[in-house]
Amino acid sequence: MNGADATADATADATVDELDLALVNAMQLRPRAPWSLLGRTLGISPVTAARRWQRLSQAGIAWVTAYGLPHPEDRGCVAYLDLDCAPGRLRQIADELAEDPHVMSIEHLSQGCDLVVTAAFTDLAAVSRYTAERLGRLPGVDAVRVHLATAFYAEGIRWRLDSLDPAQRVELRDDHPAGNGPPSRVRAEVRQEDRELLIRLGVDGRLDQAGLAAATGLSPSTLRRRLDRLAASDAIRFRCEIAARDAGRPVLATFRADLPPDRLDEVGPQLALLPEVRLCVSVTGPHNLVLSVWQRSLADVQRLEAALARRFPDLRVAERRVSLRTVKRMGRILDADGRAVRAVPMDIWRDPVPAVRSEP
Repeated sequence: MNGADATADATADATVDELDLALVNAMQLRPRAPWSLLGRTLGISPVTAARRWQRLSQAGIAWVTAYGLPHPEDRGCVAYLDLDCAPGRLRQIADELAEDPHVMSIEHLSQGCDLVVTAAFTDLAAVSRYTAERLGRLPGVDAVRVHLATAFYAEGIRWRLDSLDPAQRVELRDDHPAGNGPPSRVRAEVRQEDRELLIRLGVDGRLDQAGLAAATGLSPSTLRRRLDRLAASDAIRFRCEIAARDAGRPVLATFRADLPPDRLDEVGPQLALLPEVRLCVSVTGPHNLVLSVWQRSLADVQRLEAALARRFPDLRVAERRVSLRTVKRMGRILDADGRAVRAVPMDIWRDPVPAVRSEP
């Protein structure tokens, strides 16, 4: 057996225990917390905490990423692209689009469309170019429907495992969060010189300052100043992810729903508090609300819909979509078990239409 085969076998055999889940939960709260703090909170040594994290990340079970989005006052936007694909071309299309730096996530769905692609752009013109010149020219893409986010009430960055006790959560509380708290009033633009820093942290959100300095060529003081500036206005956000199956929630479902427009800002924040909810966003299109959840079973999806109907009588679920497979999530290519295989650097400032490769 060669080294690659041994690594693959080790990854396939990797499992998680309660301490692993507690470690991931801690890093959801503090993605870049020092090992000393993580170890003290969990009652283990810093070396043990680091070793456990290395095993989880190498197996693709958990990872820390970072991403930058335009300031809310800018024209940047997130688009949910519903793709209808020709029979036999779905997997090839998904694999090709997964390499695009604008594409954050790709889901193969049970109904409504074949693929839903979540992508971020700097402006509406870039969305137009991507849909017309990228998707429109891709063989096998039969139709594209664009839904644009208008307000976010819940995002995956806020979703938590419930593996820590209250005292542990307090110990991890950060009064000065770096990219995981509410935006400050300070406006910070993502500049051209910041992009390499964001790309590096997108691949490894726990890369330390020495590693970042070596990768970007920046001095430690310049690096620290740029990180502080970006984090202060939420222009960079750090996020700890875990494979859904290893989190004990293998069923990913999305509801497309309708609410009276004047109720969105009242009901949206209430939906965001539900523990199953990963994403709650108002969108353009025939249905004005998207709600994505992680559940333990398909039956739980139906039970949640019934609970929503009782609690929010004016919320009408129009579509129920179950993810058959997640191809990409927040810049990570995933295998059939939902574990990360590799990272595709996210760069929403790049030209949305890849250059045509010339034939050799």
